[in-house]
Amino acid sequence: MKERSFSGKVHLLGRLTVVLILACFIGLAFVLGAVYHVSFDIPAALQNGIPILLTFTIAGVCENLAYAPMIGCGALYMACVTGNLSNMKTPAAINAMEVSGHAPGTPKGDVISIIAVASSTFVTTLIVFAGMLFLAPLFEPIYNNPFLQPAFKNMMPALFGALLVPQIAKAPKQAVCPILLAIIVRLAVGPAFFSTYQSFIMIGIIIASVAYSLFMHKKNLL
Repeated sequence: MKERSFSGKVHLLGRLTVVLILACFIGLAFVLGAVYHVSFDIPAALQNGIPILLTFTIAGVCENLAYAPMIGCGALYMACVTGNLSNMKTPAAINAMEVSGHAPGTPKGDVISIIAVASSTFVTTLIVFAGMLFLAPLFEPIYNNPFLQPAFKNMMPALFGALLVPQIAKAPKQAVCPILLAIIVRLAVGPAFFSTYQSFIMIGIIIASVAYSLFMHKKNLL
């Protein structure tokens, strides 16, 4: 029997884990319904779930396409299962690879990324659990302080801004296309339309950016 490569083992374990987690997520509703004798209205569930499914399917595909080259498939499987991909897991993986000096897409970079995401998962879980038990009453006045509310509402833009600057510095010619396209589209369609259909817009920007990079590569402009 042929020995699987590291990448093959990662994909096999990742797929099995995702299938198992999905079965647990979906099965929980049926188990609770059986325990508490609550009937499951399948037509109502489909009516309310299909629009959400369509929206998050597009977003999920875009996230996988965008983050897989950045943090590696192993870390992506783990991050998708444990959650908080954009806010916590991706920054942790990217920072760990930068500190260790290993580039994304390399075997060592993928291993470092997996360790970083796993560590982030354990640390986040412990912090949330400890906060739930001990710190919630202490930090509630801080979170609800009107003066500090704007800072908490802009944590994600600040986080991605800090991650974006080093990536632009590494490849400024390639970064021009996606950044300018996103700005132009947002100004053209308005913030409300952009926020509503950002998943579809992201697909178009990704395709255009790939085409732009291929063109620049063929012309030896990178």
